[in-house]
Amino acid sequence: LSATWNESLLRAMAYLVGGVNSTELFIGASVLGFVVFGLGGGWLTLRWIRGRYERKKLSDQSITLDALWLVYGVSQSVPLVFEGAAWVLSGLLAFVVYKLVAWSGFTLLDHEASPAGRIPKLLLLRVFSLGKRSERLFEALAKHWRHVGSTQLIAGPDLATTTVEPHEFLDFLNGKLARRFIDKPQTLDLRLSEMDLEPDQDGRFRVNDFFCHDDTWRMVLSRLADESDAVLMDLRAFSPQNSGAIFEINELINEVPLERVVFAID
Repeated sequence: LSATWNESLLRAMAYLVGGVNSTELFIGASVLGFVVFGLGGGWLTLRWIRGRYERKKLSDQSITLDALWLVYGVSQSVPLVFEGAAWVLSGLLAFVVYKLVAWSGFTLLDHEASPAGRIPKLLLLRVFSLGKRSERLFEALAKHWRHVGSTQLIAGPDLATTTVEPHEFLDFLNGKLARRFIDKPQTLDLRLSEMDLEPDQDGRFRVNDFFCHDDTWRMVLSRLADESDAVLMDLRAFSPQNSGAIFEINELINEVPLERVVFAID
């Protein structure tokens, strides 16, 4: 009876998709899966991840690694279904084991992720027109500096995909990202008080983005320069047309001891 039902189901599915090629079928299945996941708790899952991230139970790196291991485990368990339906769950079980091992390791090493004393703050400035070149420099810098101290920067399109955090991404999807923009001194004071200067469980420090309007970024730059322990300014591709960068250079000269400033040039 089971074999007959399965054959009938396969015939019905084949009939329904008989006029659809493999590419269209794959795209359709992907879109359907995305819709079903979104309606079936996907949004609640994203909110749960956001909450744990804000409470420092997760880091951006751990979220990426978890996603990789989960996808890998599930994809590798699919072929095992021919050995029995229960084998499909082996990928999820492997993911649970991975999380337990990671949790145990970080628990044992937790004291190393809590440095004593003042946490150094780095201000990163750059010429926004650098695009991908700016992203490559940030990635190279972050490999070392994010184990040393926190990073502050004025948000821009060049590093949007590199530094975006889960709660900022959800604000973007909700259409509420505008509330994160600094529009007056009081908002700047609030954002400065909310800076995350403590390391995550994996020992890496976070990047603090400051979203600014055209009439507020100078005020933000002045406060950040004054409160930072070191400044790295990427001046590659600099030209007289970069009036914003010229303002930043003058501000650094006036406000920051130059032994705390590094300029990267062509």
